[in-house]
Amino acid sequence: MSIFWGAALALFIAAYVAWSLLAYFQSPLRRYPGPFFAKFTNLWRVYHTLRGDIHLVNLRTHRKYGPVVRTGPNNLDLDVPSLVKTIYTTDHKWLKTEFYPPASNVVNREPVPNLFSLIDPAEHVRQKKPVAKHYSMTSVLQLEPHFDEAIRLLCCQLEGRFMHKWVHDCCEFSSEFDLGQWIKMYAWDVIGQITFSKRSGYLEAGKDFDGHLWLSEMGSDYLASVSQLPILDRWIDKNPIIPIGGATVLLGPTLQYVKDQFQGRDKATHDESKPDFLDKFIQAKSENPDVGDGRQIISYLAINMLAGADTTAITIKAVLYYVLRTLGVRAKLEAEILAMEFSKQHNVPPPYSEVKLLPYLAAVIREAMRLHPGVAMTLPRYVPAEAQGSQLVLLDGSTVPPGISVGMNPFVLGRNKQTWGVDSDEFRPERWLRDEGADETKECFAERLRGMDNADFTFGAGSRVCIGRHLALVEVYKVVATLFALYEIQIMEPETEWWVRNGFFLRQQGPRVKMRPRRVM
Repeated sequence: MSIFWGAALALFIAAYVAWSLLAYFQSPLRRYPGPFFAKFTNLWRVYHTLRGDIHLVNLRTHRKYGPVVRTGPNNLDLDVPSLVKTIYTTDHKWLKTEFYPPASNVVNREPVPNLFSLIDPAEHVRQKKPVAKHYSMTSVLQLEPHFDEAIRLLCCQLEGRFMHKWVHDCCEFSSEFDLGQWIKMYAWDVIGQITFSKRSGYLEAGKDFDGHLWLSEMGSDYLASVSQLPILDRWIDKNPIIPIGGATVLLGPTLQYVKDQFQGRDKATHDESKPDFLDKFIQAKSENPDVGDGRQIISYLAINMLAGADTTAITIKAVLYYVLRTLGVRAKLEAEILAMEFSKQHNVPPPYSEVKLLPYLAAVIREAMRLHPGVAMTLPRYVPAEAQGSQLVLLDGSTVPPGISVGMNPFVLGRNKQTWGVDSDEFRPERWLRDEGADETKECFAERLRGMDNADFTFGAGSRVCIGRHLALVEVYKVVATLFALYEIQIMEPETEWWVRNGFFLRQQGPRVKMRPRRVM
């Protein structure tokens, strides 16, 4: 038997190698440079995704080979900001690839696509239309009382646990702790608050008491890897006969929590004066027959929980990390925030209507998202058939044939030196502001800003732009302004790079800090 299986394995390997060589020599992509093994197999991308460094590898390959890199037998990775609007358009011709369906939820062994994993544009429009208005900035601001409640709890926990030693009316700096972990727990609590009017409970517990935060990380690691070779997901997680595990197992507890909250909504105790997303989705179902059954609402709720918490936490942590280790930036940001009336009166959390008007805070947030986007994976699309009137012409004049998978990575686009300058790897918020010292005219700044806006891929682009972007921005502005208004914060080992792993979401550990309340003057 062992001889038989050994021979079968050898035959399979030989057949795979032969097929890869044949595909390579017949491929229309032979002219494009890239890593050697990537030309023959998608396993090259699987390997680096498993390592958690695919974003760094993408960046290195572009700096070695140029703006067009072959990263698979049928894949081109692009660093061409001028093509963002071409590929990520609103005309529904550039279809998502098989990279996305592994993110579908599994219910009764059947994949249930969500707004992210859907490929069919018509079905995406059908699912998105009933709820899109609830993610507008106007609608999101109706949830501001929920944000404020969670931010106050975050501050209460930080002060009660770490800032309690006072000497002569002055609080000593706290002991060192991981502020990033508390930001992550806050983000999960607040997404529960705005979705179900019920916090997840991590801030009060001070830890990942049910293991859901760890499981969500493992689930996103799984999705990042199998999305590079989707047949793996069909064998492991979407296998209708004997599913082995995968995302369904790792994310199952969170999905079950979502189902329990949906099915257990108690109208007698729910405060309808503070509407949450569950209220909005139930309203959408009553107004739109296209919403379908309860599974559709659960899909909406799950996207909120699984995508909304981690990406927002990542952005807040990135802002804190870069500001705290860049003294000049920290001084400017603190001066801007502390000059505001809400800081002087300790009227925090401040309303978004006030903090959104702070130009340096806005520049700091955009710069942090440029360097450290929440998602740092290449987001692929298929080049449409020529009959649809679309062609992809690259910078060298070559035309990419239909059916080729092309995509861009927000992490790479955010470091494009033609757009951002020779210091594209540096944290410099001033690039988002008019350089009056260098006599930059308003017209020149407007043109430069348009170029940066067009290259900003933090939330995606086109018809599939992140539906929750307004939620994230409101949170980031309010949390950052609150923390710097209330506290003096010292980062530990500012010269040391922090730990980062790309598991679909570009998550970090840290920053580790010491804090104390600001003295009231």
